[in-house]
Amino acid sequence: MHRAAPNFFLVGAPQAGTTSLYAVLDQHPSVFMCPIKEPCFFAPEVADVTPRARQLYDADAAALRRYLDGPLTTKRAHGLVLDWDDYRSLFRHVRGETAIGEASVAYLASPAAAAAIRARLPDARIVMMLRNPVDRLFSRYLAARAHGERDAFRGWLARIGAEDAARSTPGGSIWPGRYAVHLRRFLDVFPAQRVRVFVYDDYVRAPRETLRELFAFLDVDPHVPVDVSERHNVTLAPRWPRLHQRVRPVARAAARMVSGPVLDRMRSWYLAPRRSVPPPEERAAGIDVYRDDIRELESLLGRDLSSWLGE
Repeated sequence: MHRAAPNFFLVGAPQAGTTSLYAVLDQHPSVFMCPIKEPCFFAPEVADVTPRARQLYDADAAALRRYLDGPLTTKRAHGLVLDWDDYRSLFRHVRGETAIGEASVAYLASPAAAAAIRARLPDARIVMMLRNPVDRLFSRYLAARAHGERDAFRGWLARIGAEDAARSTPGGSIWPGRYAVHLRRFLDVFPAQRVRVFVYDDYVRAPRETLRELFAFLDVDPHVPVDVSERHNVTLAPRWPRLHQRVRPVARAAARMVSGPVLDRMRSWYLAPRRSVPPPEERAAGIDVYRDDIRELESLLGRDLSSWLGE
């Protein structure tokens, strides 16, 4: 039986609105989005980024197998799909849609994904949504704080920088924000006309205009109405961080004992949207990390990104 394969990829960046973009793309009648948002077929190394990652993927293997063997009528955020036949099966419900896509944000920073996509699907289109890398990095720091990180931003930055430098292969929290490096990797194997880069600031300011441009790039009707009002993947943090550090074990135990609706109400009371804009001193430290890369990205895009540099 003939099965469809993706003809475009939303490759990142992480924490840059890709979940919202995936949801909006899925509304278009001429677009089919992979039911697993991030199957990561072309970046299998994500399973071994950390020992914890491998544990999580191994623990999910049986549930993922049941999902793949099922009707695929519900969405799934993650699931490492490494077998080509399994991967192709994710697109078995394609019914003549013009644009067939998936959205594994690990592809952006993966050293091998660009070449692997080109080798398997040489006519694919590549879509990137890039957010100010300093804001993205600070968001990662706040997530680490929510999980017990005690260092101030500068101390954390120095430590993860040293850890990244010691890696045998590129990775870590800083690496995904080196957009110029990643864009060049895709441009080395794909024709420039098949790669489109969008800036997150533009999408936030004028989502419908950005989507019209994206739909046109994918050769689907750019004027189809879509709902852009819903926020996705909003970053939440405890309302009382110091108290959270003391009661976190108790909170985890309580979460395992209550039902879904009750747990949802508890979370809405206990958690609040997290402000992920770094203060001036922290922003300056982040800019120092990414300054040269931002300047190179300006050259690649032919666009002024001085606002990312605080200028």
